Amino acid sequence: MNIYNMMKQLKNLQQGFEETKEILRSRKEIIEREGVEVIFNGLGEIVNIEVRDEELKNSWEKLKPVLIDLINQAQDISRDMAKEEFNRRFGGLLGGLGLGF
Repeated sequence: MNIYNMMKQLKNLQQGFEETKEILRSRKEIIEREGVEVIFNGLGEIVNIEVRDEELKNSWEKLKPVLIDLINQAQDISRDMAKEEFNRRFGGLLGGLGLGF
């Protein structure tokens, strides 16, 4: 394989990564627990947090563990979403590159 073809393939791979990231960024998921709702995307970015429980709104000590749990859950779900999307798009190629997918 010549260097030109290799560079072209790398550019296509990079473009595929960027497109996949945009797909993941546009996917929104909602998880809810104890009157707290967290909206996040496939990249694990928290988009919004709503606290509907008045008692939790008034007590940081009660709200804090619920938020931590929901954010950790959102990260786990988004990691799985990313893995699924990258595997679907690149079919196991990334596993050989040691990128954690």
